[in-house]
Amino acid sequence: MTRPDRTSSPKKDWLQKTLAGVFAGLAIAFACVGFFVWYGPGAIESGDKTQFAMWLVTPVWLVILAGVYLFPSGRRAWIVLGSITALLYCSFFLLRSLA
Repeated sequence: MTRPDRTSSPKKDWLQKTLAGVFAGLAIAFACVGFFVWYGPGAIESGDKTQFAMWLVTPVWLVILAGVYLFPSGRRAWIVLGSITALLYCSFFLLRSLA
């Protein structure tokens, strides 16, 4: 019978994971809501769409922030969330330049 490895605790890199969720997660939430506002039904001219989008940022951000603790390390969380952020913003601005 082997002893469990004590180096892999759930508390490992909690600060890095939290900061990745706060900063990169917020950027991802803004990008996702930006896609909804600009490319969703009715474009940005819809009446209550901008108000709904403002309130939509928080739930999207909190889902990302809650899920960030499933990453094995803080470094991996930064790499994955940073890559998703860069991909979303590049595609958003590319689509905006084409439209």
